[in-house]
Formats: sequence, structure tokens, C-alpha cells
Amino acid sequence: MTQRGSDLRARENQSKFAQQRIINVEKNFSTLCQNMSTYSRKVAKLRDAGDDISKTILQYAENEMQTTKAGMTGFAEQLSAVQDYRHAMVERLEYKVVQPLSLYGTACKHAKDDLKTSFSARDKELNEQKKLEKVRQKKPGDRQQISQAESKLQKATVDASRSNRALEEQMDSFEKKKMQDIKTILHEFLTVEMLFHSKCLEVYTNAWQSINSISDDDDLEEFRNSLRPLGGSESGSRNGLNNSHLGSKASLNSTGQSKTSTMGKKKTSKSQQEKTTVQNWEDEDDDEDDEEDDDYDDEDDEY
Repeated sequence: MTQRGSDLRARENQSKFAQQRIINVEKNFSTLCQNMSTYSRKVAKLRDAGDDISKTILQYAENEMQTTKAGMTGFAEQLSAVQDYRHAMVERLEYKVVQPLSLYGTACKHAKDDLKTSFSARDKELNEQKKLEKVRQKKPGDRQQISQAESKLQKATVDASRSNRALEEQMDSFEKKKMQDIKTILHEFLTVEMLFHSKCLEVYTNAWQSINSISDDDDLEEFRNSLRPLGGSESGSRNGLNNSHLGSKASLNSTGQSKTSTMGKKKTSKSQQEKTTVQNWEDEDDDEDDEEDDDYDDEDDEY
């Protein structure tokens, strides 16, 4: 009886330990599943917010200067690509993390059913043991009833032992599967995160380059040209008027200079003509004087 009692207590403690393990797994996996599901939903909301930011930047870029428009458009496209990767991340989290965690509700339910079978076999053994003790106390001389009670107790003990061994095997398999599954699930979570962030690092690098391609000087020059289209033509017309005015003055100066040179030439030719006329007069006077001298000489010869 002492050995049987110790065996019963050992099996009872074993069943309670298995029950507590199942309860802990069910609780922890349920909480982890809820948290992962919340995380996945928040990532989906972040994806939607990222899409809104991308659309806003595209609308912003429509009215900007050339390099700013190109740079912001490239940035928006890269940010949209990040949201595509984030969408794939949400789907992988749901398929490889949340769904396997949610299946542990069913696994724990099956483990509880196995545990109930073991408890039922143990309780039956205890009941048969109590019946045997009552028979021995009430009818210690009735060997037939005592033998029947002992036979039933023996059968219940065999069933309880068989159920206990099955429970050990089931709990061992359950614990082993739980350890493998939690490792696999967390590995999948890390893989999803690392894939997402590695892709995002590449895309964000391209987005950085798109922003760096914006030329402040070029866009500012384009802005200034767009800001003062009339001012530029007025300054051009003013420059044209100034140039035409300067050209007119230059032509007037050249005309005056040509007139002055012409008048100078005329004065020079006139003075030369006067000099020639005077010289001719002087030559004629000299000729007349020579003729008079000749006449005087002839007269002297006649005398």
C-alpha cells in the first residue's frame, strides 16, 4: 500500500507538472501571437502612411523646378518601393509568424485532452483503491468481493500506468515540438526583418542620391527666369534703345567728322587754287615786264 500510494502521488505530481506546462505554453503563445499580430497591423498602418507620404511628395514635386522635381520624384518612387517591401513583410509575418503561433491553441487543446485521459485513468485507480479498502474494512472475511475489488484495482492500475506512459510520450513530443517551433518562428521573424531592412537600406541609398541630385543653383536660376519674364524683356529693350542711341551718336559723330574732313579738303583745294591763281598772276606780270624790257631795248637800238 505504501508503494502504491507513493506511485499514485508521483503520477499525480507528474500530471500536475504537465498540466502547468501546457497552461504556460498556451498562455505565452497566445500572448505572443496577439503581440505579433498587433505588430503586423502596425507595420501595415506604417505602410499605408508611407504610401500617403509618397503621394504627397509626388504632388509637391509637380510644381517645382526641374532638378527639384526630378529629385523629389525619384525620392517618392524609392519611398513607394519601401512600402512595397513593407507590404511583403506584413504578408510574411502573417504567414510565417502569426499563423504558426495561432495554431498552438489547437495543439494545447489536444494536449489537455491527453492530460484529461491520464487524469481519468488516475482517478479511476484511486476510486478502485478506495473501494478495495472499504470492502476490506466492512467485509474482511468476504474473499470473493475482496478478490474482485483487487482485480478491478489491478486493472485500473495497469490502465493508469499505460495512460501515464502515453502522457509522458505525448508531453515529451509536445515539449520538443514547442521548442523547435518557437525557434523556427523567431528565426522566421528575424529573417523577415533582416530581408526588409537590407532591401530598405539599398532603396534608401538610392533615395539619398535622388535628393543629392537636386541643384539649388540651377533651380534658383530657373525660378528667377520664371519670376521676371517681363523684366528681362524690358531690360533687353532698354539695352536695345541704349545701343541704338549709342549707334545714332556714333553715326552722327562719324557724319560730322566726314563733313569736317570734306570741308577741310574743300578749304585746302580752294587755298591751293588761290595759290595757283596768284602764281599765275605773278607769272603773267613777269612776262609783261619782260616784254616791256624788250621794247625798251628795241627803242634804245633805234636811237
